[in-house]
Amino acid sequence: MTRYTLGKIIKFFLHWHYDVRVTGEELLRDKSTHLVLPNHTAYMDPLILFSEEWWLPISPMVDELFMRHWLYGRVLKLGGAIEVPDLSKSAMSREESVAEASQLSRIAIDSLAAGKQLCFYPSGHVKTIDKEVIGNRRMAYEVCRELPAGVRVILCRMRGLESSRWSKLKPKQWKWRRTVTLHFEDHTEELRQWAKTLTRREFNEKLENWYNTNIQH
Repeated sequence: MTRYTLGKIIKFFLHWHYDVRVTGEELLRDKSTHLVLPNHTAYMDPLILFSEEWWLPISPMVDELFMRHWLYGRVLKLGGAIEVPDLSKSAMSREESVAEASQLSRIAIDSLAAGKQLCFYPSGHVKTIDKEVIGNRRMAYEVCRELPAGVRVILCRMRGLESSRWSKLKPKQWKWRRTVTLHFEDHTEELRQWAKTLTRREFNEKLENWYNTNIQH
């Protein structure tokens, strides 16, 4: 089975439960190398993104714990996932954690320079409050500081999975048909400029503001 066949099969079954609406998808249809940076609302995010953009060979950067799972690992490898170290290891010192994070950034930069379509979550985790929080994470900042020529950075804002069974937010709300939206925007030049002129925290705040636009309280 190819990743394209798998993507179409997953999309077929997901659409029984999710009414997925996509805007800005045309930004991914040129011949550029793309770096897709989505917000992370729920555990289902990657599967929906993969199934909707099944035609684009995006390689997600995935924690080694998921890659080693007997089922998830097979699906992820078929989808071209890149395995990365688990930065949540409690035994890891601060220096080791910083070194590992910089290693992930280098893997991403080198992959993009080689023409690989790439996707990772700037926050690094599923959100636990009603806003996307990136904090002092360094990966998006470091990659955009050294963004290879010809790479387009596409931000993806996902809505609709908050308080679903796949979310960490409470209370859980069961819906037979749930509307999910994916909105893509090209922010290549802004992100490149922000990464060169702002601190890491200021850069991340710019991303947070974009992801959190129009959140209803």
